[in-house]
Amino acid sequence: MDKNYTSQPALVELLLRRDPKGCQHLCESYSGRLYGFIVRIVKDAKAADRVLEKTFTAICNNIHQYTHSQLTFLTWALQLARSESIDYLCISKQKASFKEDKNKDNTDDTTAVAEIAVFNMIHQGYKVYEVAELLGMTVEDVKLNIRKAMKQKKNAN
Repeated sequence: MDKNYTSQPALVELLLRRDPKGCQHLCESYSGRLYGFIVRIVKDAKAADRVLEKTFTAICNNIHQYTHSQLTFLTWALQLARSESIDYLCISKQKASFKEDKNKDNTDDTTAVAEIAVFNMIHQGYKVYEVAELLGMTVEDVKLNIRKAMKQKKNAN
């Protein structure tokens, strides 16, 4: 690796310019620490790999928000890793809850849980196709659940 890119300000500058060397240096320099941090939270090596990938994507997509005067780059990256890890745990919990409820005999309860889970995930910023993939549903089912949940929420108010 070129020694000109070993400092944090140089790395940030490369990432801001979307230079591939910045991504390479980011992975080489921070993957070990971030992976160790993530695996302690999610407690699953395969999941930690996926969360690490999402963390690197979040770092690259949000690098313009990093301010070196407030946090070190590592601290900022760890905050993003923590956020991605928590998102993963929430999604896993919702997915497990959905699958568990799907096996119950009472389809009304299952439908209500699915509608709430889908509605909550959409409000958390997930795209319809992402929710469908995560919950093992079709895009059409996700859209139907969103409409039902919105209707129930409207009727409750």
